Amino acid sequence: MNFKNSKFKITLILINSIFLIIIIFFTPLACYVFNLDYYSTLYEENDVFSVLNKEDVLNVTERIFKYFEYREELDYLDPSLQVRYSKESMSSVAFFMPDEVNHLNDVRKLLTKIFILYFSSIILVIIGFVLLINKNIKIFIRDLGKTFIISSALILLFIIILYLLGKNFPVLFDNFHLIFFPQGNFTFSGSSLIITLFPFGFFYDFFIKIVLCSAIISTIVLVAGIIFVNIFKILKGDNSKRSGKFNYQKSKA
Repeated sequence: MNFKNSKFKITLILINSIFLIIIIFFTPLACYVFNLDYYSTLYEENDVFSVLNKEDVLNVTERIFKYFEYREELDYLDPSLQVRYSKESMSSVAFFMPDEVNHLNDVRKLLTKIFILYFSSIILVIIGFVLLINKNIKIFIRDLGKTFIISSALILLFIIILYLLGKNFPVLFDNFHLIFFPQGNFTFSGSSLIITLFPFGFFYDFFIKIVLCSAIISTIVLVAGIIFVNIFKILKGDNSKRSGKFNYQKSKA
């Protein structure tokens, strides 16, 4: 069986495009989800530090990162997870309740699934590109270009739709939680630590960052794809000219 036939290559290009879409979309998340400096910026922009002590907030955030990475567990009774308020006149401290820790556990499970999908896609797309390698390098460049164009065009379309939906972000945010947290443990009082630490504006800013970064990456991939396809056309044209010249000289001889 010839695995280099056109049907196989078309199928492989489409499969690689799907994996590349996953990679493009989740790369910004992989870059920022555990970025303490970026979180600090979001906290500043959403006035978290005006309510909660900055040092405690950053400490708890790092603990949450470690929890998401399965490097430690969160115990709501742990005094080191308590957060002081910014106003020194307030002697009480904020702390997570059991339902908040349970929700963070659900978030950890979701992130685990996302990163398994993300890193699996990276491995599989590399394998896919290896399978596309042809003795004729021009064909490989063309197939690579097609994969880039298909994946980037589809994700740009998806990003546009997502951006339009994001204009009504509260509805999008609620629907996201209903889909990925069907158990319904994502509703908390406004005074809870999880809401004070991660207010609505935090998630909106994070959403915009992910969408914009994905759009930039997609645009770069699209341009690269167009360049690869045009390189193939140029090389193919040169070969056609050389072949024609050779045939002309042969017939003349």
